Amino acid sequence: MAYSVDNIIPVNVILTAAGLGYANFNTGFAIADPSDLNIQEQQAGLLAENGEPLETEGGAALLPESVPVTLRGIEFPIDTFRDYSGTKELGEDFPTDGDIYLMATRYFAQIPRPAMLTIWMRNPKDATIITTLNKADEAAWRYNYFLKAADFTEENLLVLSDWSDTNNHPVWYTNIQDEVIDQNETDDIVSRLARKGNRHMFVGWRAPEAVEADPSQAYSMLQVAATFAKFRPNGLNTAITAEYQVLPGVDGDELKTTHYNALKAKKAVFFTPVELAGQKDSCRVINSVSMSAYGEFIDDVINIDVLKNHLQVDGYNYIANVGTKRPLTPKGYEGLLSVLSGTLKRFYDNGVLGEGVFTDEETGEDKTAEFGFVILSRAEDVLSLTSAQRKRREFPPTKILVILARAGHVAELNVTVE
Repeated sequence: MAYSVDNIIPVNVILTAAGLGYANFNTGFAIADPSDLNIQEQQAGLLAENGEPLETEGGAALLPESVPVTLRGIEFPIDTFRDYSGTKELGEDFPTDGDIYLMATRYFAQIPRPAMLTIWMRNPKDATIITTLNKADEAAWRYNYFLKAADFTEENLLVLSDWSDTNNHPVWYTNIQDEVIDQNETDDIVSRLARKGNRHMFVGWRAPEAVEADPSQAYSMLQVAATFAKFRPNGLNTAITAEYQVLPGVDGDELKTTHYNALKAKKAVFFTPVELAGQKDSCRVINSVSMSAYGEFIDDVINIDVLKNHLQVDGYNYIANVGTKRPLTPKGYEGLLSVLSGTLKRFYDNGVLGEGVFTDEETGEDKTAEFGFVILSRAEDVLSLTSAQRKRREFPPTKILVILARAGHVAELNVTVE
């Protein structure tokens, strides 16, 4: 046997784990029922044992639970989901005059069009809507949640509002009740949602007559959700605001000033053309605020969710995706701070963060955050770790200040004429 080259040039192959990837925030679950499907007629067979049919205590034949089968012969069992890339594909399983198809019509009408819409098939035995949503959330991660108009009862809306913040999933709801545009009405469901102040509850309003003429208008807020398909966190200047977005196929409502003021006070999005001197612009999204008690717009909530995800993923991959270890030393902590700085700089580049002034906690002086963020922690902070923190192998808590670039929605012009 010849002398092995391994004794001369030993090669050690070290594989690096893939780590975590970023979440896709351009996804959504629409909740369907078996009755929403185009279903074939099915004849369920009898359950039998040793060739003898099984019977209930009352003597009736025991039948297995049937699985919904669409007209094209595809099973869609309860408590499962399916992704659809457009209305053509979805229309093969759901009737074109049904709510699920109408929801998809509005969602896929937006330009650019989202890549997919996911349908969750609800179990009719689910005790509550929250039971259904929790099942879907456990089965697969989708950011947005869309429900049929019939599911938005007042009872459901109040619990959905809390569920949205508890799970960081936006719930998009389009209201069509006349009392919502009444400034004197303060106990309607939209007013109650506004008082609750949940950040991830996004509510819009459409006139009942608009929905009567075109039932898909009852899902106008789904198309607002679809506009965020434009946002690419790793891109350059891709961050958007929902305000003034044009929604193809959404015919806006022309209301009275008192109605607009009521919708603004109740934090409800509305859709209307903009007029000046007899000229009209396209229908635009106006008052794109969240129900947030913190006075946030919809894009504020979404941008913070995306930023949080990218910070977590990049921080995790720095710590976990190394063949050796990240030492609890200034050098090890400096590496983590550098990674987080790169993440934040990326969000300056995509337009979420912007240059702004902040007050230095130590000096009390006003300073400028050139890239919209300041990492207040320093590498040397690791030297102040307690013995208990070192035993738990914890890096110091990292303090970060971020300044959202937000978007200019209104501009007052003061013109002096001499």
